[in-house]
Amino acid sequence: MKNKVHNTLKQLHYPKALKLKRKPIQNQIPGKITYVGEETSEETVINVISYNEEKVVYHNNCSLEKVLDLVTHEKEFQHWINFIGVHDVKKLADLGNLLQIHPLVLEDIANTKQRPKLDEFEDYVFFALKMIFHNDAGLLIKNHFGIVFNKSYIISFQQSQDSIFNSIRDRIHNKVGRIRMRGTDYLFYALIDAVVDNYYNVTETIEEKTENLEDRILKDAHNASTSEIQLLKREILSVRKAIFPAKELIRKLQISKHELYDQSTKAYLADLYDHILQVTENVDIYREIVWGLMDMYMSSLSNKMNQVMKVLTIMSSIFIPLTFIAGVYGMNFEFMPELGYRPAYFIVWGVMLVMTLALIYFFKRKNWF
Repeated sequence: MKNKVHNTLKQLHYPKALKLKRKPIQNQIPGKITYVGEETSEETVINVISYNEEKVVYHNNCSLEKVLDLVTHEKEFQHWINFIGVHDVKKLADLGNLLQIHPLVLEDIANTKQRPKLDEFEDYVFFALKMIFHNDAGLLIKNHFGIVFNKSYIISFQQSQDSIFNSIRDRIHNKVGRIRMRGTDYLFYALIDAVVDNYYNVTETIEEKTENLEDRILKDAHNASTSEIQLLKREILSVRKAIFPAKELIRKLQISKHELYDQSTKAYLADLYDHILQVTENVDIYREIVWGLMDMYMSSLSNKMNQVMKVLTIMSSIFIPLTFIAGVYGMNFEFMPELGYRPAYFIVWGVMLVMTLALIYFFKRKNWF
């Protein structure tokens, strides 16, 4: 009996639904690469773009041996290695062993729940942030993105293929801008800049959702629901959680003294910091607006209810004296002088009509309706 009570209390404190929702990863060995994220069956692909000022060479679906050969022997090129599919921890570990990437970095790359971070090593830099965008259904998608770069190559790690970096590929292919004339630090900046620029698209979508919901509530609170407000609130919190840590990290990049950052690139990092600062300010503005939407929604419903109560109160105020008159003359007393008076019926109707009109005029003068 005692064990039964103990188990019941345990279930009350730790519901099964909460247990199944979370997958704790405590007590892992530091540096052990463990994929943390949604399960996927997509194949991991490594694509390499080797470029310099005169030439661009594409290597699609490369093997690890091919990647090592490119970065070891083709020193005349800058190499952009795009690793798509961080769920393949074996391939990730093999790449890290070949290019001598620290196991803790690989662990952070495989952990899609990892918050944005910056690690500067002696001969390379690791930067992680979140790529966020809305899909065709309008749902917010948040993917983990990591970058490792040194003097000769840069590796970008993605959960899945997307179109955010298509503009950078076009600039490399068509020799537009400075990427092919600059080092890997400029490509590093360009990749982060593309992610931050996409934040603008996300905040614009949130702005449209917020304004649309606000207009609907102002027009008629019944056109919206508390669930819509809560979903939008969660979306903004998710965006804020992804963007705000990146702001501080970009600030650290701007003031860093690491030798991998060329001094001319620092000016672009300063501009990038201005962009992320503007995005975070916009997110805070929309957050405050959405926080007030619930109050606006409840106030609108209260006003609607007050209007209904006002109509009912006016109707009650009109019919109460009429009911009183009808009640008096509906009594079954034998001696009532008015009952023997022939025009009494019409006089009572007249009194009731005059009283009704007088009350309506009074309420109208008071602007009650």
